[in-house]
Amino acid sequence: MKPWHLIAPDWALLDTVWRSPQPFILWPVCEKPLLSYWLDEAVRRGVPSVSIEALDRPHLVRQWLDQRDMWSRSIEVHSKPGAGDGRECFAVTGLPEEPVTAPVESAKTLMLRWYDMQVVALKRRSSGMVHLDHEYRPGIWFGPGARAAEDVVFSPPCWVGSHASIGSGCRVGPHAFIGSGVYLDNDVEISESVVCADTYVGAHTSLKRLAAQGGLLMDFDRAVGVEIVDNFVLAPLGETPSSPSLRERLLAALVTVPLEWIARIAARGVKPAEFAARLSRSQSVRLRTYPVGPLCLRRAAWLREVAAGKMRIVGVLPRTDADWGSLSPEMRSALEQAATGVFSLSDLYGCHSPEQPDECLHAMFQAGSADGAGERLAKKFLLKITMTTPADP
Repeated sequence: MKPWHLIAPDWALLDTVWRSPQPFILWPVCEKPLLSYWLDEAVRRGVPSVSIEALDRPHLVRQWLDQRDMWSRSIEVHSKPGAGDGRECFAVTGLPEEPVTAPVESAKTLMLRWYDMQVVALKRRSSGMVHLDHEYRPGIWFGPGARAAEDVVFSPPCWVGSHASIGSGCRVGPHAFIGSGVYLDNDVEISESVVCADTYVGAHTSLKRLAAQGGLLMDFDRAVGVEIVDNFVLAPLGETPSSPSLRERLLAALVTVPLEWIARIAARGVKPAEFAARLSRSQSVRLRTYPVGPLCLRRAAWLREVAAGKMRIVGVLPRTDADWGSLSPEMRSALEQAATGVFSLSDLYGCHSPEQPDECLHAMFQAGSADGAGERLAKKFLLKITMTTPADP
């Protein structure tokens, strides 16, 4: 059997609806990323080695492979095209042996392709195959630890991920895909839809031809995404990257008032500048910055957001929508998963705003250090950072 060369599509610029932190090759299909299906198929066919051509965020593909002991044979990831000479090449635009479908040329066709892969994967399942999940009822697949109330009405086919919980009076299916750790409250209807992992869906909510991840609701047919700010409708489960510890919140609550009082005196009547910052996909705040003094005074009002549990004391700097829009998909996905802080590593190097050219480089290092080196460096010099007085007005 010839070695395989898998070519991952670079569809990051088409991903305007979800803006997923992962490249398409790692998007979830039922219980696992798309790439897993191809590696499983390679094992089944006895392929001796696999190389992956990933132009879209190759470091995340390598990271995913490093976290899993997939198989004993060689897997290489290349970030440049043309490394597949002498190998059998496959474009990973769908599941293995999936019939050729319409080309992906827009945000709509990209979202529909993702949904169609769920349907195909579920259609291929059979009770004779080896799975971690089991057939709860004919055509209804449950992952380990998944549970449902006795009165839930299932319409096959549908798939429920591990440790998902489905409340009383829910109606699930057909073609409902419930991710791991999802919580469906009472009287929820899910059909022809995907609920991504660790998402809460509130009572009396109906999803049809939609996808939900945390507070983001995505429409397949209209190719639009809407942030739902009401946590009783949709919400992420678990802590977000920007969630501070209780110790941080208490410290911020103690020092905010005296620091703001000093900052107002130092400003001599000049009002602080105010801007809208987006801390995550679904959370925005308005931050006030005082005009003079060291950073601990200029950003004293930011500490209120730490006390409220929305920011960290140390993290990457908060960004406006325009700042986020200027980032490449690779940078955006890395920074969206990082904690937002009042003080950052970039402050140590004189970059106090995302508008400064080199700030993004320091932010990427702080967010992307596998061993947390960037975060530790910022914390080590935190006192120096807080007492830094920017040269710019």
